[in-house]
Amino acid sequence: MIRNLNDLPVELRRNIRGGTGEAAQQEYLAAGEMEGILAASRITLQPGASIGQHLHPDTEEFYLVLEGRGTGYLDGDPFPVSPGDGFLLKAGHSHGLVNDSPEKLVFFAFLTGQPAP
Repeated sequence: MIRNLNDLPVELRRNIRGGTGEAAQQEYLAAGEMEGILAASRITLQPGASIGQHLHPDTEEFYLVLEGRGTGYLDGDPFPVSPGDGFLLKAGHSHGLVNDSPEKLVFFAFLTGQPAP
């Protein structure tokens, strides 16, 4: 299966997970297309936009920053993010992301189910 960025539909979303502003989301993988992956998305946050801090009770997620700068949150603790940075959220914890820069912030998000105990 080959996915070309230019062929992927763009879904405009507002106030993701209680965040602010607008984001453009492109799905590379949807639930059921790859074992263990619930979603794999390229997301572009416009300046001032955010993914609200939210809990993942039974899923895990990895964000990989591709372009831009911003502030990530893990369990409420802020930290700066820039291209090449990645952060992993384990099940039972919370995270969020804010584009507090004047440029767009582009990142890739991988969402998986909770691993077996």
